[in-house]
Amino acid sequence: MKSGRRTTVFGHPLRDALLGLIDRDGTTTSTIAAGELGESSGACSFHLRRLEALGLIEPAPSVGRVKPWRRVSARVDSTLNRELEDVAYASWLETRKASDTVEDFAFSEVVALSEGQLVDLRARLNQVIRSFTPAPDATDTAVIIRAFPMR
Repeated sequence: MKSGRRTTVFGHPLRDALLGLIDRDGTTTSTIAAGELGESSGACSFHLRRLEALGLIEPAPSVGRVKPWRRVSARVDSTLNRELEDVAYASWLETRKASDTVEDFAFSEVVALSEGQLVDLRARLNQVIRSFTPAPDATDTAVIIRAFPMR
């Protein structure tokens, strides 16, 4: 984690990595995260608390001194993300009007997935997105993916 850092939406690449661990495992602690990411447990603890302050994670039920963290409930997280998406997309539309050279695309597909396959899809998409190394001319780009059961 310590080499090749990049700027993220949350202002620090470690925060992005911590969210990735929580998304992958359901919960994480500063000690587990430190071991996985090659960071100190103090740095992980600090950034986990910052993610809590941003409303993205919350303490999970714990036993003893262990302090696991998890994502906030899907309803709260979805509302926050949707508001951020709406503001960012409105800004994008204004920028797009002023330029003929800016490219974007949309993709939509309905597929039949089990709950386990949906979890696997999320992990795979996260892996693909995180595999990109920023190019010298890179600009922050919103990648918005929604996958949910249509019941």
